[in-house]
Amino acid sequence: MTVGQEDVKSLPPRAPRKLRFGAFEVDLDSRDLRKSGQRVRLQRKPFKVLEMLLEIRGRFVSRAELTRQLWPGLHVNFDRSLNTAVNALRKALGDSSQSPGYIETRPGLGYRFIAPVEEILPHQDAVVNPDAYQNCAKARYFLNKQTQEDLHKAIAYFQAALDEDPRCAKAYAGLAETYCLFALMNMAPPGEAGARARWLAATAVELDPDSAAARAALGCVKRFFEFEWTGAAEEFQRAMSLDASCATVHQAYGSFLASTGSLQEALHELRLAQHLDPVSPLVNVEAAWTLYLARDFSGAHEQCWKALALEPSLAAAQHVLGLVYEQMEMYEEAVIEFQNAQRSGDEQPAVIAALGHVWAQAGNITEAEETLRRLQQLSAKRYVSPYWHAMVHAGLRQNALAIQWLETAYQQRDVWLAWLGVDPRFDDLRAAPAFQSILHKVHFDLAEVSDR
Repeated sequence: MTVGQEDVKSLPPRAPRKLRFGAFEVDLDSRDLRKSGQRVRLQRKPFKVLEMLLEIRGRFVSRAELTRQLWPGLHVNFDRSLNTAVNALRKALGDSSQSPGYIETRPGLGYRFIAPVEEILPHQDAVVNPDAYQNCAKARYFLNKQTQEDLHKAIAYFQAALDEDPRCAKAYAGLAETYCLFALMNMAPPGEAGARARWLAATAVELDPDSAAARAALGCVKRFFEFEWTGAAEEFQRAMSLDASCATVHQAYGSFLASTGSLQEALHELRLAQHLDPVSPLVNVEAAWTLYLARDFSGAHEQCWKALALEPSLAAAQHVLGLVYEQMEMYEEAVIEFQNAQRSGDEQPAVIAALGHVWAQAGNITEAEETLRRLQQLSAKRYVSPYWHAMVHAGLRQNALAIQWLETAYQQRDVWLAWLGVDPRFDDLRAAPAFQSILHKVHFDLAEVSDR
């Protein structure tokens, strides 16, 4: 079953109709819109437009549907009136049709709400510092894009939030999560990124033990830097008990479950995350990656294109699509997608290794061996995970060398070993005692990954 096919009845009930986006909070029931605590005057028709866009945020609402809802039962041309309502809403939000931050216009499709939205539960306190919250929301936007440049922007915005509110647990948690991504994207060695992430997550929990974001960040640290699966699961589960309506928490727990081999449970969590935040690049790519790990290559292919429909140049989605094509033995298409992913300019070792592996699978040994040289040259400028050297050697059927590099990855406590139990590209090595020994060292229970 692919993401999105599960009966909607299995999804959690909708949270109360109080929402937060940027510096704005809106109560859809009382028709109250506020910016940084100050009420924003908005007439009934523009507010109805906002309500409709928020209720199915991430998806387009046609002009015809807006007209039917705003002027039910009337069959005259309301184009000018609709334009007036949309323009009034944009003015209230300080938005622009040319460079939208909230409402995107697409000719022939209509309008959609594109900013991150947080649902406010009844027990949640009001935001203490609206500027800190707004900076955290901007940081999350850039973090979700998963490029080196955008991760640096995320750090800058999280730090700006701390400048506004030095006790902002959400900012510390976001920074911890960002440093986990630094390690995954080989932007820093695991020892360096892990030390930073541990301190940040611990600080977030100390500041607010009941923060779902803080608990999820600590779960990520235990998972990636300590291979402490039981402790990580406990933190993710506690995070969900604190805020079941947070897409980021469901995404993080789904990712964790996927790495342990609990793939159907992982897909369930990711369906919930997509329901809560349908336009998140991180959530959509995580769903595609998990379907790939589940060997549902048709479903993964479909999910990749859904992600690319939202973000046509999303390198992470192009990368996963290339992996899917490789498993479908569409090697030429796989190479094209990996090359597309490289155009982000990040020079990602993961993508270079993916190219090497697919070239080896296609029988192009010269190109595969060239990627090994590229990885070696790149390691003189930045950290390159041994996992990626192992990947290319595995593609070349040089299993002894692949296992040697995996052993080096373990000695460095490389974060990518979290995926070793489920990555399809290592399937040919799974029966080797040395490979199983490495799995044991990172505390994988082989029974947990048997449902791949």
